[in-house]
Amino acid sequence: MKKILIISLLFLTLGFTIGCEDDYEAPFGDYSSFSWYTGDGVAANFDLTEKQINIDNYIAFYDVSQNAISHKWTIPASCNFLNKEITDKDSIYTPFIIPGTESAEDLANVLFVEPGIQEVVLTNVFKDSVANSSKLSDGSWEIEQKFTVDVFANPNPACEIFKYDYSDPLNPTLVKVLTLTQDQIPSEEEIDSWQTVSIEAGQDLMYVDKSTEGRPTGTKWYLDGGKPETSGGDTAVVKYNKLGEFTSYMESIRAGEEVPKKTISKIIPLKIEVLPSTAPFVRTGKVSITDNVISFSVTGEVAALVQQEDFFTVHVTNETAGFDQNIAVSSAKINSEDATIIELTLAEPVYNTDTITLAYSGGNIVSVDSRVLDDFEPTIVTMDLGSNVLVESWAGFENASSSGNTTRKADCDGYWVGAANDNLGLPFYRTTDKFYEGEASMKYESADGVVTVALQGSDFSKPNGIEAGTYRVSYMVYLEPGNTMKTFTNIIQKPSQEIVWDIENLPRGEWIEISQDITTAAIASGTRFDLKVVVSNNSDAVGLQKMYFDNLSWVKLIPRS
Repeated sequence: MKKILIISLLFLTLGFTIGCEDDYEAPFGDYSSFSWYTGDGVAANFDLTEKQINIDNYIAFYDVSQNAISHKWTIPASCNFLNKEITDKDSIYTPFIIPGTESAEDLANVLFVEPGIQEVVLTNVFKDSVANSSKLSDGSWEIEQKFTVDVFANPNPACEIFKYDYSDPLNPTLVKVLTLTQDQIPSEEEIDSWQTVSIEAGQDLMYVDKSTEGRPTGTKWYLDGGKPETSGGDTAVVKYNKLGEFTSYMESIRAGEEVPKKTISKIIPLKIEVLPSTAPFVRTGKVSITDNVISFSVTGEVAALVQQEDFFTVHVTNETAGFDQNIAVSSAKINSEDATIIELTLAEPVYNTDTITLAYSGGNIVSVDSRVLDDFEPTIVTMDLGSNVLVESWAGFENASSSGNTTRKADCDGYWVGAANDNLGLPFYRTTDKFYEGEASMKYESADGVVTVALQGSDFSKPNGIEAGTYRVSYMVYLEPGNTMKTFTNIIQKPSQEIVWDIENLPRGEWIEISQDITTAAIASGTRFDLKVVVSNNSDAVGLQKMYFDNLSWVKLIPRS
């Protein structure tokens, strides 16, 4: 619990401090005014009448009106006044509670113990008229101000947990194993009475958040023995690879600029028993290589890797260089952060123009639940080709144009729409409606068949130019269903070169990567690179034609000498 203190900026200016002594004197003679201060302990606010607060916290309201005959604070029966002896260091408020729902003190410490909208009312009587006051008998004037306080209940974690039924291995089904309600308050001291769920190593549990109380904005899961060990989001699918018995807990979180922050945790009363797996221990997913290290995943955590290098066969071919041979593995180890990943460092360098396969046979790699890794046949290794030589914000159409003729700029910095007829409607335009990555893409849209138009990329190859060589050029493209376009082209201004893209048979309605290799002489910084659509190349395209471009990439291919 934390006190929310109302600080008067006026008091600070005048050398006053809000405290527990009721010794305030009006500094302005006979001048009458009706005023108050509210704040959050950092910045004071004049005339703030709406507040938000966590339940079981208090707000200090201070009446700084001038020359009132009388004043009165009124609070709901669900609230309590606290006396002036309370300090910021106090966290238990019961000893400071004052009975009653009315107070004539200048300072009113109000404790809120029920959620919902609560009203605190300040009523003052003046001898002279003040703004918005109503005249009473005997020449007195009364004015009333209501303060609305939105009291937030504490978040209250609740969840459901599911396991998979593998009776049909090809079609596993979810089975609920536990419901934790908001009314339950489990204790770790009661662990002997908790329910137990048994799963095999390598199997998953699904955690689903069911918290509603306290207006939560998020959830975090803490999953001992799981992968991952922590997770956010309403649903977490967690794999258990290690043998043993594990527990978990969750947090229900309320956070953000518009709400009072609060996090409440609750242990989940479930013992998770992980047993040895009856499934084979095999390689899974793709095999990849980055910085001369091959990595792949297996269906369980590896207990140890000792002298297993010779059981892997890495075969490398490069037709252009006439290379066709095996490369030795110099070290085999377990990934330091994820024991289901094996990493193989090669004894010789490989190049992004190589084709690589990996096979494994005859070794003794054992999982933590004592399974032996199965052999696997030669498998293609996916190569990380390297970095894009283009400025990625330009190549991803990320920067909106901020000045000039934004229509002719396709609303994108570094581009210009060049068309034979300026009345075409300029089909190229940056959009945030659909994108593969980042926040934007480039859209081509023509209502009645294609029109000949070029999107001129004026910032191509900045800032340092592109050196001579062979490059893997690629786009991510999305063709809307109904698009019947066949092709588009790229044109490098100098040295003059055209890249033709065949898109006729690409699937519609999904993002697809297209790529091809080109060889070029050196390209100077700032050379123009156009994306062009031509009518004569798309003669069968009628009706609405719409497609999106994202993530243009140029990656230099390194030849094997």
